[in-house]
Amino acid sequence: MKRRLTTYFFLIAALGIALSSLFGVWAYRDREISAARQTLVELLDLMDAQNYYTDPEAWAVQLQEAAPDKRLTIIAPDGTVLSDTYGQVTENHADRPEVISAMETGWGEAERKSETTGETLLYEAKQFTDGNIGRISMPISSINALFFQGLVGFLVAAAVALILTLLLARKLAQKTAQPLEEKEEALEQEGEKLQIVRSEFAANVSHELKTPLTSIKGFTDMMNSGMVKDPEDQKRFISMIGVEVDRLIELINDVLKISELESVVMPQPDDRADVLAVAEECRTALEQAAQDGKITVNISGDDAQVAMAPSRLRELLTNLMENGIKYNEPGGRVDVTVKREADKVDIVVKDTGIGIPKESQERVFERFYRVDKGRTRKTGGTGLGLAIVKHIVLLYGGTISLESTPGKGSTFTMTFRPAEESAKVAQ
Repeated sequence: MKRRLTTYFFLIAALGIALSSLFGVWAYRDREISAARQTLVELLDLMDAQNYYTDPEAWAVQLQEAAPDKRLTIIAPDGTVLSDTYGQVTENHADRPEVISAMETGWGEAERKSETTGETLLYEAKQFTDGNIGRISMPISSINALFFQGLVGFLVAAAVALILTLLLARKLAQKTAQPLEEKEEALEQEGEKLQIVRSEFAANVSHELKTPLTSIKGFTDMMNSGMVKDPEDQKRFISMIGVEVDRLIELINDVLKISELESVVMPQPDDRADVLAVAEECRTALEQAAQDGKITVNISGDDAQVAMAPSRLRELLTNLMENGIKYNEPGGRVDVTVKREADKVDIVVKDTGIGIPKESQERVFERFYRVDKGRTRKTGGTGLGLAIVKHIVLLYGGTISLESTPGKGSTFTMTFRPAEESAKVAQ
C-alpha cells in the first residue's frame, strides 16, 4: 500500500512538474524572443528619430559599432537595397514579408532563413518618415544560446522538485497507509471487501492531492527557475504555496480521523459530554469565521448530557456548525438546539444557507463527495467533514437525518441516548 500510494503521489506530482517545466521553458524562450524583438524595435525607433531623411551609410556604420551581432538593411520603397551591413546585396527585397507588412502598416516582422546568409534570422522592419524601410535582424542562434544557458536552471529546479516530491510522497503514503494497514490486519477474512475500499480510497486521495501538489510544484518550479524576481511576487507565491500546504495537511488530518474512528471497536462506557457547554466551545472557536461571513450562531435548549467523549462531540458539532457558516449567505443564521426527553437527546443544527439538492442528500455523508465542487474549492474543505460526522454518530449508537431545501437551508438532526440511560445499559 505504501509503495503504491508513493507511486501514485509521485507520478501525479511528476506530471505536474513536467507540465509546468514545459510551460516554463516555452514561456522563457518566448520571453527571450519578445525581448530581442523589442531591442530591434527600439533601435529602429532611435534611427528614425535622428533625422527626417534616411542616411543608409552612416546608420550602417553606427550599428556595426554599437551592435555588431545585428544586421541593418535599408530598403527603398521599390525594394532596392540601399545599404546592408553584411555587404552589397543586389536582390530586390520588395517581396520580403516583413517589408510588405511595413509598407502596408508601418511595421513588419518575420522569422525565417535568410537567402543572403543562410542563417535563420529574426527580422523587424519599419517604414521611416521619408518612406524608406529600415530592417534590423539578428540570428536566432544568438537567442537560443541565451535560452540554453537558462535551461540549465530549469533542469536543476525540476530535478530538485522531483526529489522533494518523492520524499513528500513517501511521507504522505506512510501517514495515510499506516492506519489502513492496521485495519486490514484486523479484517483479513473480509479481504475482498477491504481491497475495494482501499482501491477507492487511494483513487480518491490521489485525486484530492493532485490539485495542491501540482500547484505547489508549479510555484516552486517558477521560483527556482528565476522567473519570479520581484519581492512582492515572491511573497505572493510563497503565500499561495502555504495555502496549498495547509490544504494537504487538512486532508491528511481528516483522513487520519476517519481511520481512527474506523479502528475504534466501541466507546468507553464512562464517556459523557455536556451538549450545551460543548456547543458554546464550538461557537467560540468559530466566532471569527462567523463574523467574517456575517453569520449569527444561536445556541439554545435543554441541559443534557450524552454518552460521548467531549472531543468527539466537539468534532461533530464543529463540522456541522462550520458547514452552516461556510455555505450560508451574509446575514444568515446557524441555530443549535438541544431537546432532552426521557430516553433520548435530540441535537438539531439548522442553518439558513444555500441548501442541498434532493438528489445529493443521500450522498453527502460519503467520503470526498461534494455538492458544489467549485464553491468548496473557494471556501476550503476536504470532502470528509460529513463522513466524519456520520462515523461519530454511528460509533456512539446514534442516528442522523437531514432535511434540506435549496436556497432555504439545511437541518441536521442527531439523536443519542442520554448519559444516564447509557450507564444503565452498561451495567
